[in-house]
Amino acid sequence: MAPKKRKGTELEVFSDRAGRANSAIFDVLAKESPLTIKQILKKISKYEGLEETYYASLTKRLRNLTETGFIKEIEPAKKGAPTSYQLCIKAILAMFLKENSMQDILNHATDKQAASILLTLLNVVFPEKT
Repeated sequence: MAPKKRKGTELEVFSDRAGRANSAIFDVLAKESPLTIKQILKKISKYEGLEETYYASLTKRLRNLTETGFIKEIEPAKKGAPTSYQLCIKAILAMFLKENSMQDILNHATDKQAASILLTLLNVVFPEKT
């Protein structure tokens, strides 16, 4: 069976089995946020291929996504309550790029929008040193 063609950009965060889990985590947190680890586990275990996801595996995924800036931890208001997680803008951008090709973005962008995108990308690749 040939792999499915995706419309958007292939991003490392969505590759392999970890990528399927990341995609499910992003999807769940985009729909309802913030959520605790147990709430996320319950919701992603309904996704095809992730039915047997373990708590420890999800903890590692969430730690990795937190370290790479895709999600953030929300400290509990009450002492002893579980930590919750929420998407960062970086994850929302990754979800957008997964669904939209750069060609589509360029086809729909005005010159001013294209200049803004270019300036932003240049600032990411070549940040100013202060």
